[in-house]
Amino acid sequence: MLNAAPVVVGIGLWWTITTFVLVQPRLFPPPQDVLAELLRILSNDGPLGSTYAHAGATLLRLLTAWAIAFVIGTLLGVLAGRKRLVFDFMANPVWIAMSVPSVVWVFILLVLFGIENIVPVSALVLLLSAPVFLGTAEGVRAISKDLLEMCDSYHVRGWQRLTEFYLPSIASYMVANARVSFAYGIRIVLIAEVIGLPNGVGILVAYWSDTLFMAPIVAWGILLTAVGMAVDLLVFGPLQRRIRQESELSR
Repeated sequence: MLNAAPVVVGIGLWWTITTFVLVQPRLFPPPQDVLAELLRILSNDGPLGSTYAHAGATLLRLLTAWAIAFVIGTLLGVLAGRKRLVFDFMANPVWIAMSVPSVVWVFILLVLFGIENIVPVSALVLLLSAPVFLGTAEGVRAISKDLLEMCDSYHVRGWQRLTEFYLPSIASYMVANARVSFAYGIRIVLIAEVIGLPNGVGILVAYWSDTLFMAPIVAWGILLTAVGMAVDLLVFGPLQRRIRQESELSR
């Protein structure tokens, strides 16, 4: 009940302000207008075709780029966590990738590739790999030196060392990386779609923004937030709890 209280209070303030203070429903939509747009989206009714098709295109780009970024960031992070030279070499490129605004990367990729799916996917891979890389490298650095010496004594090397030692040892870091990068990806993918693609949720947001109609934009924001929360609660949350339980049992 306490978790729901801030939401209820927030909706109440929202209704009060948009009903009695900011009485411009097109720019400051009250909750009931946003709810109507939510129902419209869920009924697959949109100004640019099927809302499900646009949402599916966005989620496909997000999942594809997130999976690629997670694998690349994890592999490079493991290597950098064990080799100081690799970490020092990668540090500046990683910070550049994280500090340069995503919209700048999107424009650069648009110039290179034109209006293609590779633009948002490439931008997401570039931006999401960086935090995964850093989190993984820190996780590998935290591994006990005694365990590393044990691996050396048993001649555990190469792929076996990666899959049977490093990855299980940093499982909690990997789940944390996955949670953060997925949430971050939801924010970035819309920027790429707004700027340079013919379909996706981003193009719908751009359409409604051009017409100065905010209710559908808020509705899409709520839906994407719900998707992120659902993935976190149904996928990442159980994984984190399972890893924690196994860690406690192994002690």
